[in-house]
Amino acid sequence: MSEPDTGLANERTLLGWQRTALSIVVAAVVLGRLTIGRLGVVAAVLVAAAGLVALWVSVESRWRYAQQRGERSRQRPRRGGRATLSLSVATSLLVLCEALALLRG
Repeated sequence: MSEPDTGLANERTLLGWQRTALSIVVAAVVLGRLTIGRLGVVAAVLVAAAGLVALWVSVESRWRYAQQRGERSRQRPRRGGRATLSLSVATSLLVLCEALALLRG
């Protein structure tokens, strides 16, 4: 058996995911505030979806960190790239919202 990594790599990774998710949430709030007048419900739906996806990534990163520290157990680590894909989708939703606002402008 090998000993667990006692370095700070897991903490840095957690903080990186948290910062990225928080940035997407803040961008969603700002973009929603700026485009709700032009797009109405469409902007609200796109921005809310992006914000919820980013919040899910934040929760998932904390869960993964707890699992790596041994606080939670999981049969097999899943690293399918779901968090990365989710943040890409959230960013794309924000870009779509802004593009629609510019076209209506």
